[in-house]
Amino acid sequence: METIDHKNLPLLGDVTRIVPPIAATMTVKDVAAVFQSNDGLLMLPVCDASGLQGVISRRELFSTHLAKNYAVDLYGNKPISILMNASPLIMQPGVDVNKALACLLEHDPDLVTDSFPVCEAERYVGVVQVSEMIMAISRAQAALLETLALLSARIRSEVNKARQIQQGLLPPSSFSHAGLELDAVLINSTEISGDFYDYFIIDDHRLGVLVGDVSGHGVQSGMVATAAKAGLQMLLDRGVHAPGELLAGINSAVLATSSNAMMMTAVIAVIDREAHSVTLANAGHPYPYIYRAADGNVTILEDVGGFPLGFESDSEYAELVAGFRAGDRMVLYTDGIVEAPNAAGEEFGYDRLETYLRQELLSGTPEQFRCGLVQTVRQFSGSDEFEDDVTIVVVAS
Repeated sequence: METIDHKNLPLLGDVTRIVPPIAATMTVKDVAAVFQSNDGLLMLPVCDASGLQGVISRRELFSTHLAKNYAVDLYGNKPISILMNASPLIMQPGVDVNKALACLLEHDPDLVTDSFPVCEAERYVGVVQVSEMIMAISRAQAALLETLALLSARIRSEVNKARQIQQGLLPPSSFSHAGLELDAVLINSTEISGDFYDYFIIDDHRLGVLVGDVSGHGVQSGMVATAAKAGLQMLLDRGVHAPGELLAGINSAVLATSSNAMMMTAVIAVIDREAHSVTLANAGHPYPYIYRAADGNVTILEDVGGFPLGFESDSEYAELVAGFRAGDRMVLYTDGIVEAPNAAGEEFGYDRLETYLRQELLSGTPEQFRCGLVQTVRQFSGSDEFEDDVTIVVVAS
């Protein structure tokens, strides 16, 4: 495959907004009024004759400094210099957006930063919004893939390789840990999938499982899914294992990548063999099911939920703890299963899914159950192809 000419990547100067600077002596209430008059303004540079002195961001001003009712009276007539960030991240306009993103992640791994100033030498140039920079990267990559799709069979072969690479990022479909047996499948509806699954060992008796689904499918969905997977790994490397905290952290990665243009549902479950329990957090994802060997019942875990990832920056995700004992089984999936239509346009639906679960979840291995479910949906739809990506993960204790 030919190498990409990085000289054609957008530069920060291409995505820089011209934002008139303010003086350090401007009062806090006047700065607040400037922000309130322009909803799209995320940051104001503070400059004097010598250059940039600092910045004040909308988020910090309203969510931190002026969050309390008395704060306006306390700070309103004081100069903005007392609240400004005097040491912001500053970049040059000639830096390409990929290098800028790498620098931003090194400076702010949690991607809390929503904008930063651009200066050339000592001269202030403007402000870059992180969401616009990420979308410039996305558009550049999407444009490349769209061009490849229009070329010869050789190029289509390269796209197929990209799919193989994405599939290669998934962990093995079968896995065992601490007496747990796991089987998973991801079936693409297009070359690049917006679904993904992952699992991770926490210690010798705990295993985490994640299933995610980006809205739509195709190139941009695949990019968001990849960013979410990278965000998960970064959080795990930092020792974060609680499902709710993991979803909140991945939410930041999805927001930074999609700029509210795309959302992602996800569910994370941590199974503790020692405590005979599963702890679960859900971000707008289809509810998992558990088969309990003690009474033969199939239960839907619907008592906890939250906004999809990429919906709000400050979303929090509550956790549910349920029993998960020897002989129990859990099924996580994406909506490509329940929304699969037949020739008449009727969806497979939750009733048919639950009927299959009650009839088949007890018998056979997780792999046999998973294969049977896929085959049942294909028979219903009358096609081997799915209109949406499909992911199924089965865990047996």
